[in-house]
Amino acid sequence: MSVTRLLLVEDDEDDFIIARDLLLDINPDGYQIVWARSAEEARKNFGSSNFDVCLLDYSLGAFTGLQILGEAQRQGFDAPIIMLTGHDDSALDAEALSAGAVDYLVKSQLTPARLSRAIRYAVARRDMERERLERLKAEAENKSKSEFLAHLSHELRTPLTSILGYTDLLLQNHPEQPQLDHLSIIKRNGYHLLSLLNDVLDLSKIEAGRLEVQFSELALPSFLTELYQLIAIKAEDKGIHFRIEALTELPSQIITDATRLRQILLNFLSNAVKFTDEGEVRLDIFATRLEESCRLSFRVIDTGIGISPSEQKKLFTPFVQAKGDSYRSELGSGLGLAISQQLAHLLGGEITLQSEIGAGSCFTLTLECKHPTEYHYQTWDLQQPTASIHFESPSLSGQVLVVDDLREIRELVAHLLEGAGCNVQQAANGREAINLLQMARDNNKPFDLVVMDVQMPVMDGLTATQELRELGFEIPVIALTAQTMLGERQRCLDAGCSEHLGKPVQPDQLFDLLAKHLPDSTVDKKLILIEDDEDARSATQQLLSALGWEAKACGDGESALQLFETYQPSLILMDINLPDMDGFTLAKKIRDMAYTGRLLAATGESPSSDKLAESGFDGVLSKPYDLNKLAQL
Repeated sequence: MSVTRLLLVEDDEDDFIIARDLLLDINPDGYQIVWARSAEEARKNFGSSNFDVCLLDYSLGAFTGLQILGEAQRQGFDAPIIMLTGHDDSALDAEALSAGAVDYLVKSQLTPARLSRAIRYAVARRDMERERLERLKAEAENKSKSEFLAHLSHELRTPLTSILGYTDLLLQNHPEQPQLDHLSIIKRNGYHLLSLLNDVLDLSKIEAGRLEVQFSELALPSFLTELYQLIAIKAEDKGIHFRIEALTELPSQIITDATRLRQILLNFLSNAVKFTDEGEVRLDIFATRLEESCRLSFRVIDTGIGISPSEQKKLFTPFVQAKGDSYRSELGSGLGLAISQQLAHLLGGEITLQSEIGAGSCFTLTLECKHPTEYHYQTWDLQQPTASIHFESPSLSGQVLVVDDLREIRELVAHLLEGAGCNVQQAANGREAINLLQMARDNNKPFDLVVMDVQMPVMDGLTATQELRELGFEIPVIALTAQTMLGERQRCLDAGCSEHLGKPVQPDQLFDLLAKHLPDSTVDKKLILIEDDEDARSATQQLLSALGWEAKACGDGESALQLFETYQPSLILMDINLPDMDGFTLAKKIRDMAYTGRLLAATGESPSSDKLAESGFDGVLSKPYDLNKLAQL
């Protein structure tokens, strides 16, 4: 049982004994009493913070209890003070309460029950007030931390936009070695810095309770298709096999946060590919049907180096990395698994791990997902993803040859282009492509464009392109490559390719490139860029111009509104942190001026979808943005 430490300020010994006896009647062992016989002794005890409550006599020689009460408050004495007096005086009662006393008791009316109740309520109110202050302090600290993180994100992403943007501009000038290597290092490390920033901000938001989880309907087939395309290319580059297996029938639709689910699975799969040199990486998915939901399990299995039991215990701790000298250069911040575990909890799931040194690892994410109104269960061949992918396509025309040795990617690109209105044929390697192109030309039905994979058996894409140029073909060739090094683009251009497109295939970027080269394909590319940082504005405007945009730029909201009166763009790209008004206010004003084009928020933060929609934004383009991101506009 807890003991209440009580300071009794009373200069009359008889009154002290009466109060003490009442307290002993209440609970003989419940109070630890310290008696202050004078105002001077009271002052000495007010410096202590060890008291739970104080009983203060109103008359203390030359001093009144109200004077002593004031001194206690000035000394920072934070225990509740109950005034004691020998007179029943309502005016005095009100004066004591107004001065800061929590209660007022008349000595002649004291009983054990009344005194106990007054002390109990005073201590309870004190505890509630302390909890309230701690809560307000914590809320203020969280708000301050959140504001700092938002400011930090903006301040770091803006210079990164300039660094990466001007790096891309320099690369557009086709530099020679060693300048190309130097620029490659800058860009590679710039993106590494960006990934570390994203990880730290994500973890900080989770700890502050500010990470948004937005549940909505998710088409599971197309989600898994995207996942397959992203990881298959990485696995192919390492010479290992990757496949997705549906061990049971799966629901066509689930309700979850697609972004966060993708983040968890990509972390598992990327790590599996990174730490596997031979064998395979496999994603097994199985569903258990429940009454109004289903339990989905995503099991990532690899044949890699494995993880020791001691490292498994701390693997989900922030900033902890699995050890392995041969992989030291590939290690990141050590935050990915810690973030994944937190995200799994936010999604209502859990992560488990089984691993053995030298025998690979198995990470399992288990989620219980509700079903939307319409859904069904079925089995898909997840290695043939094209049947379940749907995109809004522009209107294109022309004869296009798609060349790729991977049937899945070949059919995916063909599916996209046919949906946009193109007539498409396919070839599995460079030699087959040359034969088809020659045959079409001989029959007076030439192709208008070729989408050419770079790495293929029999004849690779660059060799095929070089031979086409030697044969007199001037047809546009878009190089399709999984290589991420910056020198790859120049290598493709040197071989005679017209454009360079990285894998995984981004539909919007693919359509933009085709629109530039196919007959009768036009795209309105007028844009207003609103960015207050001069360097970032200059770099972004030049990158947009290099991509064929007619881009006009300004640095604040008022200038943007004036520009909008005379220039009607199809797209407005707007920083939401402007010097004269925030982007949300500016977006509303632009929409009120009957603007019907696209309006994108450029930011390093993560504004809520409701706030974006309410302001009139169509979406977000995260800073920093480079040539590849801008090409997707």
